[in-house]
Amino acid sequence: MGKCGKVWLVGAGPGDPGLMTQRGIDVLKVAEVILYDRLVHPAILLNASPDVLWINAGKTPRGRRMEQHEIHRLLISHAAKGKRVVRLKGGDPFIFGRGGEEAEVLAQAKIPFEVIPGVTAGIAGPAYAGIPVTQRGMSTELLFRIGARAEGSVRGRTLVGYMTVEGMGDFLERALDLGFPLSTPAGVIERATTSQQRVITGTIGTLANLAKRKRVSAPAIVVVGTVVSLRNRLRWWEKRVLAGKRIVLTASEALRKGWRECFEDLGAEVWEIPMTHIQPLIPEKAWVQKILKADWLVFTSASAVRFFPQALGDLRKVAGCKIAAVGKGTADVLVAIGLPADWVGQGPGSEKLVQGWPQWAKGRILHITGDAGDDSMIQRFRKRGYQADRIIIYRNQGGRSIPKPVQDALQKEGADWLVFASGTAASRFRRLFPRLKKIRQVVAIGPATARAARNAGWRVSCVAKEPSAQGVLRAMMRAS
Repeated sequence: MGKCGKVWLVGAGPGDPGLMTQRGIDVLKVAEVILYDRLVHPAILLNASPDVLWINAGKTPRGRRMEQHEIHRLLISHAAKGKRVVRLKGGDPFIFGRGGEEAEVLAQAKIPFEVIPGVTAGIAGPAYAGIPVTQRGMSTELLFRIGARAEGSVRGRTLVGYMTVEGMGDFLERALDLGFPLSTPAGVIERATTSQQRVITGTIGTLANLAKRKRVSAPAIVVVGTVVSLRNRLRWWEKRVLAGKRIVLTASEALRKGWRECFEDLGAEVWEIPMTHIQPLIPEKAWVQKILKADWLVFTSASAVRFFPQALGDLRKVAGCKIAAVGKGTADVLVAIGLPADWVGQGPGSEKLVQGWPQWAKGRILHITGDAGDDSMIQRFRKRGYQADRIIIYRNQGGRSIPKPVQDALQKEGADWLVFASGTAASRFRRLFPRLKKIRQVVAIGPATARAARNAGWRVSCVAKEPSAQGVLRAMMRAS
């Protein structure tokens, strides 16, 4: 993305904060600038960072208002400075929300953007009132219309069809009956919003044959109207480097924090199927005694870092110790808990850590770790003449059971990438799926994990040079 930032056009839903999408909340948490509308519920804004720049872009009837051209200018100017910008709108940004106009100016300015749909009030309001807007035997069409005062200078209609794949010809005939010309742009979106999304466009006169030739199948949505022509300028979903890719993460809950967002931001569909559950152990007095005697505390996992404050009780006790991290990913987590590393290895793997250990780093070494690994790192240090020991502060347990529908879908459809962050995860995943065939590529977080994965029968495509989400991502990009 270079120096340029990004804009997210986010639907905040109809009012109830609980109807805001998870994706929308995730983006709010990392936003640096938020332009919000009057109709956004204040409780939704609590999800944002306390350091965010707030810009009230609301419009009140016959009251104060920010002109649309000013909103456009602010979106472009902040994104051009490299900021993460959220345009937060009530309902859905593309339903009477002028989100399409904002997308157009962003596309013209070559600013990357993403659309996060929201629940529109035209559906949610009636639902909360106990009114189904469609009912078998009573209503087969749903018409959304804007108030006369807000129509603008040009009027037009958009027709959206559900469950229309088999009867597409009849549906398009109905569009002609409603007054749409034969040359009106029309499109079909197959498996919308999933990694298998496919879009085919034409006109009322050509779409049915195009869909048949391309073998479009349900579920699919048909859209008829001049707005379909905007797709040529506003298509954003396919432009992301991981769009259409399904990635399965097998990391533990503790380790995968931030990993899903890393891949989703680039367009991937992420399935989190953790193979391990990390459980902190009850602190022992012997741990503190060993820590106080140590000159160096060595961390080779994010889980060890996260559970360390709980194990120690008071971080001031390590004031006399130096801190080492296996790689940048672990070092970043150390910074987050207030323990910046004095030395960071090139990663990944404990073997590489010992090989790269600096000559100036003298004294007793204490490895803070979990029960899944062995003491091979300690033995390597001892062979090089160091006094080395370890304490085990967490237990590595099996992950939760996987629902059968998820297992069935994975067996049937597979995935583009399978990500292993530990040898344990690779072994456990193989036991769960002994005959999983439709996995296109496998990536391992480091050499040791890659060896364990190969021993478990996985064909490893690439290995990360750095044990972190970004390291894994770079390995995937090199292999693609």
